[in-house]
Amino acid sequence: MTANMKFTSNSFNIEGTVPFDNDALPNESEIKIWNLSDTTLNNIKKGEVLMLNAGYKGDVSLLLHGYISKVSTTWEGVDKITTINVLDSEDLSKREVKEIAFAKNTLASAIIKQMAGYIGLPVAQMELNQDYRYQEGYTAKGPVTEIISKVAQDCGTSVYINKNKLYVRNLRRGGDSVFKVDTTTGMIESPGRFEDGLTKGFNIKMQLQHRVTTASVIDLTCRMFTGRLHVRSGTHTFSRTGDFTTEVEAIL
Repeated sequence: MTANMKFTSNSFNIEGTVPFDNDALPNESEIKIWNLSDTTLNNIKKGEVLMLNAGYKGDVSLLLHGYISKVSTTWEGVDKITTINVLDSEDLSKREVKEIAFAKNTLASAIIKQMAGYIGLPVAQMELNQDYRYQEGYTAKGPVTEIISKVAQDCGTSVYINKNKLYVRNLRRGGDSVFKVDTTTGMIESPGRFEDGLTKGFNIKMQLQHRVTTASVIDLTCRMFTGRLHVRSGTHTFSRTGDFTTEVEAIL
């Protein structure tokens, strides 16, 4: 849905990918729609809000809420294919502060709240592992998302943007939805184990589950592992005739 227009897969050939992760930079999704009229195309513009719902009949919900960053149209034979790129928040790369000096003994939480105000995103969750105290003060300078990330890192805490909201929190702690994933609940293929520095986990592919996102909890049962994992990143993929999947990187 965008610019008071609604497109459904019953009426249009639509496919796309919607990524999510645990860093402070907005993710960019890609949606393709076939054979739109020129009049319709003129109303799909950069900067417009776009919302995408996905799921199965009787269980459909919001997958993406963001801003159009680019629109392009190409031809393949008789088909006209429009590609719409969507950031899951406004483009924050140019939101910078020249220099702000915080007093001695300022807490990290105060800095994060002030910086979040500059990027204009609502803070959906903020739970710091440690609210670090800057005994010598702190100078904030440069891109706001980088400042938030660095301060959160000093607190040993993840920060990320999801569905146009800011989250500052531990991926492994919180009241997130728990999803049982096994061969009877939509798991596709055997999960692959990975080890990334001190972090271990599994790459899991399942039928599309719109509720699964960053910090979701996975109770995985497969041939090589049974236990609880926490989603660090992933991608929803959908098309009219092909993939309708969610792939995640989930950590122990």
